Amino acid sequence: MDSSAGIRVEAHPDLASRVVGATLTACWDGTCRKRTLQLRQTRPDEPVTPGNPVMTTEAATVTDDPEAATPHVAERFVWPGFAEVRDLPGKPVRVTLVFTNERGATVFDRQITVTPQPTYPNGRKCSPGGHQAHVRVTGEGSLIPR
Repeated sequence: MDSSAGIRVEAHPDLASRVVGATLTACWDGTCRKRTLQLRQTRPDEPVTPGNPVMTTEAATVTDDPEAATPHVAERFVWPGFAEVRDLPGKPVRVTLVFTNERGATVFDRQITVTPQPTYPNGRKCSPGGHQAHVRVTGEGSLIPR
């Protein structure tokens, strides 16, 4: 068993309910990685529409085959609020979070520096997994490490 390297983002529900777009940018040593965030998991019966506060990273694709009975939907499980950054180091990383509303206006834009820590999915006696950090967006609009 292994654990993915990345940054977990928890957003206060009042703020998250107004958000339709979210991005996380992680920078260190002159390199940056930008990721799209999904802040919560959708229910199977919940449509993903521009007014729905759900961020997705996959879209439905339709085949050109006229005999295809239904369109194929790309299935990829995405942990809500987790931005995978495979090469995330165990040293200080500058994280920028930007949330936008349905009109495309920025409703949150903050930076914080965090130091990702190694994970131990198989216990501390085994090799570590990926480095992870955790940040929280409060209801007052502050960005804090966890």
